[in-house]
Amino acid sequence: MILAFVMLFAGGMILGGAWSFYRSKKPWWAVLGLLVLGLVCLGISFWRIRTG
Repeated sequence: MILAFVMLFAGGMILGGAWSFYRSKKPWWAVLGLLVLGLVCLGISFWRIRTG
């Protein structure tokens, strides 16, 4: 369960990084990579929280 909350925190931080990359006009592939990685982290965390 602790891993789920760590992943939730990490996913939020990575999504924030993707937003920052988007605002500072970084390459699109870097923004997309961070976005996908953040969403995967959030998905894993929600799945782990729901399954207990």
